[in-house]
Amino acid sequence: MADQSLIELKIYFLIWTGSVFYSMYQCHLTSDRYSQYLSEDLVPGWKWVGRNADTSDFEWKMWTPIFFRWLKFVIPFLIISLTIKRRFPKIVPLVSIAMSFCWLWSMLGLHLTVFTFIQPVLFLWILQLFSLHCVWILCIGFTLALHSSLFSDVKAGLFEEDSVREYLFSVLLAWTHARSISYLVDTRSTGHHNKLMNFYHYCFYLPLLPTGPLMLYRDFKFSMENPANQPCSLAHLIKSTALIARYLFWWFVHQLALHYFYHSALQYHIGIVRQFDVWPAAGLGYTLGQFFMTKYLVLYGLPSALSRLDHVDAPPPPKCVGRIHLYSQMWRDFDRGLYNFMLQYIYIPFKGASDKASAKLAGTAMCFGFVCIWHGASNAVIIWCVSNYVGICLETMGKSCSTCWPFANWKANWSSSNWLRFQAAVASPLLLMSALSNFCFFTDAGVGYILAKKAIYEGGIVRLLCILLVMYCCCQVSMALNRRNKKKLVHNQSHQE
Repeated sequence: MADQSLIELKIYFLIWTGSVFYSMYQCHLTSDRYSQYLSEDLVPGWKWVGRNADTSDFEWKMWTPIFFRWLKFVIPFLIISLTIKRRFPKIVPLVSIAMSFCWLWSMLGLHLTVFTFIQPVLFLWILQLFSLHCVWILCIGFTLALHSSLFSDVKAGLFEEDSVREYLFSVLLAWTHARSISYLVDTRSTGHHNKLMNFYHYCFYLPLLPTGPLMLYRDFKFSMENPANQPCSLAHLIKSTALIARYLFWWFVHQLALHYFYHSALQYHIGIVRQFDVWPAAGLGYTLGQFFMTKYLVLYGLPSALSRLDHVDAPPPPKCVGRIHLYSQMWRDFDRGLYNFMLQYIYIPFKGASDKASAKLAGTAMCFGFVCIWHGASNAVIIWCVSNYVGICLETMGKSCSTCWPFANWKANWSSSNWLRFQAAVASPLLLMSALSNFCFFTDAGVGYILAKKAIYEGGIVRLLCILLVMYCCCQVSMALNRRNKKKLVHNQSHQE
């Protein structure tokens, strides 16, 4: 049984990519049309471009100066580490901890730096005096406090309206708590809690310190102890440099695109978004997601590439959201470090040895509860988490039903191409639901509701069917890319054997 013909796949690809580019073009035109109302978020951009740039993305605006100051410490650290690692490997953790402390001191000040460095010891004492559950409770309590408005006066006095310091401190504290849990769980059975040097080296490893991605301690330890990762050959330097250049290129592309797309500024003007036609609205939603992905491609990719230069194999950055059609695939392939963390320390312990669907869904619910708290538990985040959980449940139910009558008979009797068409048709409404829930996460519940209303209600059944057709083509493209990647993986494995 053969898959779809190449002509059919090309049609799906052209409809999907054509819809994406046309909607983004309409979003660009709309950005220019309403630019006079966005003046507070637009600043003169690069002179050679000759356009204003959108500076309203809070995260991007925060991380740009942080990254430049971080690179001033990371580059010397990598030079020292690569120079002394083979002859004096025990000195490398000391250098990493010392330089991380100096960088944090320059960014946060001495008091906040000391407070951050106390966290691993605090959690170690709590584990020894009480239990791992108490460590989890304290971590979650800290996270809720960081996002809570109840402590706004305390934070205002502590940071003196320095938004960069406040944001960096909140992120660093969250990463330190997650890494502390990973270390304590992974070393619990070995009884090596007393090795504070390893604990601090992992929690404050400079290349991954500010943004992540989150790396499990077991993987970090393996990278540090793997003899194959120690030699620094010319081929390794060239490969790592090319990888670093790749993410610097995407930083440039992202920054350049902000001169032509004012999507981030538009989301704060709900009255303007309400006047959008369906194509600019679709372009706004897609552009928000695509720019969110490229932002984290840089924020995760550059530290990951620098750590790989130091022979630490951190999780890779997110895949393009334009080629993902399943909820499970999105969670697995976007933030892979956080996914691995939840899988190992929340889902598997909560699910236990049971293979029942109820146990799996209960474990998934715990993961989404953690994600909701991790991102602040606002109304938009709650809507996003609940809808994603419902999507995962429906996806799990669909996979289970595919083995039952009459779907199992259809799969056995239909051609491979017809079964793939049926899968894409079933997945299309879920993909639309995923996109609409993500709009809430990227913006807020109000803007997300407007974009959902334009997609589902305002245009009637004809518009909804057209949107589902585009979603269907996206599913077909995503499924075709997944099949191609699996074939490449099997081909590479067969050659290695």
